[in-house]
Amino acid sequence: MSMPKPSPGFSLVTERISAPVVIVHGGAGTYLQTTTEAQRIERGERLIHAAQVGMEALGAGGAREAVLAAVGAMEDDPRFNAGWGSRLQSDGVIRMSAALMSGPALRSSAVYNVQGCRNPSQLAAVLQGRGDRNLDGEGARLLMDELGIAVEDLRTPQNIARWEALVAGADHVDRDSAIGDADDGAVRAAKEANIVVPEDLLPPKEDRYGTVGALALDLEGALWACTSTGGRGHEAVGRVSDTPTPAGNYASGEVAISATGFGEQILDLNVAGRIATRVTDGLSLENSLRRTFDEVLLHKGLLGVIALTREGVVGYAHSTEACGVAWVDADGRQHVDQHGRPPSAASNANAEGDAAVGLAAGMRADAEPEAEAGCDVTDDDDVE
Repeated sequence: MSMPKPSPGFSLVTERISAPVVIVHGGAGTYLQTTTEAQRIERGERLIHAAQVGMEALGAGGAREAVLAAVGAMEDDPRFNAGWGSRLQSDGVIRMSAALMSGPALRSSAVYNVQGCRNPSQLAAVLQGRGDRNLDGEGARLLMDELGIAVEDLRTPQNIARWEALVAGADHVDRDSAIGDADDGAVRAAKEANIVVPEDLLPPKEDRYGTVGALALDLEGALWACTSTGGRGHEAVGRVSDTPTPAGNYASGEVAISATGFGEQILDLNVAGRIATRVTDGLSLENSLRRTFDEVLLHKGLLGVIALTREGVVGYAHSTEACGVAWVDADGRQHVDQHGRPPSAASNANAEGDAAVGLAAGMRADAEPEAEAGCDVTDDDDVE
């Protein structure tokens, strides 16, 4: 099999694994120069923990409960930009969004700009059983009242300090939250894409993770997707991103997808919809991701996705420098993206990859032949 030549365009990983499986992400970004190795390894550990929490829930409640448990664990972790760790909008108020989608029912539910709810994903879960399944902030507040969910102050000292610094500096957006800890190249690309970013960009002093998402496939073949975010950070009051929409969170009978990155770009490109359509039309997940990210690059997109098919093919792709991803499968195997592993694990993975040069990204020998080049196919093996 001829392999595509690596390029700096995007990274792509796919592998066929054993169901049931839970895969999670903690945001895409360009944070390698502004975080330490220890911080990145901790990030990987937190992601594996979330995937394990999801797998435990899957045994009792199927794929639906798996994604809710995994996302809930990350919403409860103030290091992620969701739930408790959410960023503040430009008026100093946290407004969060979350979506849940059932593949078997092809049914999406979501809350937009909810305030004071530690686990907005749980509100989306309640809405799955209702006729009106998408609520704005006011509707979400009324739902919280109905369910007896107390309003919490979710602002952390770190996020308050970050917001105050942005206000003092007259910045227009918290780019650290938007695309991770972005470097100058990523910021230039954002400006070229007509996304407003501050003129004076300083690396954040605290380590932060991003939007969170989870996908699951259970033994019944059901796929579910859940995504939750605290927003871009310091954005216009009331701004809504891709997270609560099918462009950023999608599941069908064939595939589930969760996106992270610049929300406006994900919406403009309908990223999850493009991938899902290609998989449904018979393209392999690997080539569906490849073709979609070829288009992402044409539009200078800065984003990432995780994806999972009914056949048990799992994968992720990102046009940013890195994307925090982890998964756990039925055999107990654990995978962490290459930047979230301890050095010894990464070295072992690279050595195994060199011995299997004909199989990129865990792709099976009988997989669909490569049709396009122009991406960096990462040989990202499992960490036991």
